[in-house]
Amino acid sequence: MKRMIALLMSVCLVLALLSGCGGTTVSVSTQAPQSTEAVTETAPSGEQFSDGDYKTVSADTANATITLSGSEGTISDTTRGSSGSTVTITSKGSYYVTGASDGVQLVVDDSTKSGNVYLILDAVSMTNSEECIVVENADKVILQLSGGSRLTSTAPDKGAVYARDDLTVNGSGSLTVVSARHGVVCSNDLKVTDGTLTVTAEGDALRAGDTVRIGGGTLTLTAGDDGVQVDSDEGDGYFYMEGGVVTIDAGYDGIDVGTGEAVDYTGYLQITGGTLSVTAGGGSGEAKGSESTKGLKCDGGVYLSGGTVSVSSADDAVHAGGDVTVSGGTVSLSSSDDGVHADAAVSITDGVLTVSKSYEGLEGETVTIEGGTISVYASDDGVNAAGGSDSSSDERGPWSQSANTGVITISGGELYVNAGGDGIDSNGSIYVTGGYTIVEGPTSSGNGALDKGDGSDCVCSITGGTVLALGTADMAVNFDSGSQCSALVSLVGYPGNTVIVNDGSGFSYTVSKAFSCAVYSSPNLREGQSYIISAGTDSATMDFSSGLYYSTVASMGGGMGGKGGPGGR
Repeated sequence: MKRMIALLMSVCLVLALLSGCGGTTVSVSTQAPQSTEAVTETAPSGEQFSDGDYKTVSADTANATITLSGSEGTISDTTRGSSGSTVTITSKGSYYVTGASDGVQLVVDDSTKSGNVYLILDAVSMTNSEECIVVENADKVILQLSGGSRLTSTAPDKGAVYARDDLTVNGSGSLTVVSARHGVVCSNDLKVTDGTLTVTAEGDALRAGDTVRIGGGTLTLTAGDDGVQVDSDEGDGYFYMEGGVVTIDAGYDGIDVGTGEAVDYTGYLQITGGTLSVTAGGGSGEAKGSESTKGLKCDGGVYLSGGTVSVSSADDAVHAGGDVTVSGGTVSLSSSDDGVHADAAVSITDGVLTVSKSYEGLEGETVTIEGGTISVYASDDGVNAAGGSDSSSDERGPWSQSANTGVITISGGELYVNAGGDGIDSNGSIYVTGGYTIVEGPTSSGNGALDKGDGSDCVCSITGGTVLALGTADMAVNFDSGSQCSALVSLVGYPGNTVIVNDGSGFSYTVSKAFSCAVYSSPNLREGQSYIISAGTDSATMDFSSGLYYSTVASMGGGMGGKGGPGGR
């Protein structure tokens, strides 16, 4: 009793210290005007596979043998199941399966769910007008591939493999699945850790109710609908990949995770390793249609932190109802619509990201670039915060275009943008605090290399980093606040010309497009000094004798003025 009282007193003392130390009150504000940081979700972590997912068992020590022959299947140990046109397994253990059948169904129905069931498939050939393999009840079923096997189903629904409980594919062999509907369907967790799995399905190639997890193996998925679909009724299903080689050719979405409703979806799509190649809707050479043909799609967040990912899609290459975070790996995207679209935040901290074709390159309520090497090619806006004029898409996100809430922050990394519309476009503010940014913007009127919101509190601020933004003069925008010199000057250049600045940095850049004005800022520029920027045979003076921001080009909104004039509109 004394020990209990002492313990209670200790707990109370700790709580008192935590809640009342010095009478200090900590307040957290969710409103951060002119904030240069975007709040994003944290990528999920945790153990995704168990030892049983990688474990293989020897065929020589199998508990029973199942032999398929014509319209019959025979199990060697009748205490573990029954034979016939339906072979039923009723207890945990390992089962060596071999032979060829037409019309035989293999069913696992272990109501005790007391342990794993291993199906060692060795040169198996099954054809059925219904499902070939069905898991009614089991703790977990492992399809261990040994040799080459093939399952063919003409069932109008479900799949060639249909599991109501957890299902794992491993082993050193191969399995080919051909289905008139779905390929492999699992109500719970579907995992692949090894082996060669080839699926051709009129519907979805892989379909799960909880999760799809890829730890290894070689998967080739061809689908009339989605390549991989996680359809989670609970709103927490996810796709996870850390290894292996996955190739997807899908008529609709490459990978689709969610319920169709993005609100409060806690599931995610995460890739930490391996090689993933996705073609959706015929690829980026096809026009976007009425069906969803996105590459990687999730109602929650998308997290790319490793491996090699390539996507070619008729709709968005990467689409999230929450955040998109790129923190590593090599990501190559090509889309007839957006390269990356997030209803919430786009955050890039590391890795190599290339958007080789898009309508809009990177789009989110906020876009934050802290690191990495990024190249964006877009027929409209290159980087866009909080909406835009995307006439090719009706999926603009939950934000309002006129709210002036968008924020683009560049604090590190190397960013190259080649845009037919605005190069870097925020419907709110733009903050550059570091990094190396090159923008080759529009060659026709109506857009600018830089564009900020129209609100009185919207700024285009620079406090660090190097920026060269080239484009047309009619909607030109200079930086208008911060602590680093920035100039907007009339400068005419053509493809192949090299832009050179005599600021002591040795800066030079060879352009690929024509332009008529340039914005340049770097830490080497000093107030009170003047510098020359040149391109081909043309040159201009950047004179900072009257202030940090120098402009000789008038904007659509006026107010650009001459020396020291404000650079916004």
